[in-house]
Amino acid sequence: MSTKTSLTRRGFVARQVAGAATVAALPATHAMAASSATPASPVGQFNWLTSGAAELSAHLGRRFQFDDETGHRTVMRLVGVEAIDSGADRPADLPRAEGVIAVFDGPDTAPLAKAGSRTYRVSAFGLGSAHVMAGPVPRRDGSHVIEIVLN
Repeated sequence: MSTKTSLTRRGFVARQVAGAATVAALPATHAMAASSATPASPVGQFNWLTSGAAELSAHLGRRFQFDDETGHRTVMRLVGVEAIDSGADRPADLPRAEGVIAVFDGPDTAPLAKAGSRTYRVSAFGLGSAHVMAGPVPRRDGSHVIEIVLN
């Protein structure tokens, strides 16, 4: 992780979990969100905070938008999804049953790889958006893919 980043992945995830708990505690907001949601895949409805690898795998090949804090948008395709089995060591209070690694690739990956690990607003039509930490992962040919870890 870059030394320029002032927020760790663990801290970022903790903030997202706290935000989800706050939203879940508001009955009116929760009811509105539930009434406007539509199923995104045959596996189940996709939710950035709770969905696992099976729900995200249904969207392989789909285009996702990565927006940085300056408003610059990069569009990339979801090319890989991997479940992270933490076993008995997984904290029970995490919102999803398994961790998920999502891998994205596209013709405009180089600027994101050069920027290093940072937070982006990631979205796809019909799936909503989430602020996630994304970072480059090198390939053998010297290029990079962008990876996010959802805990």
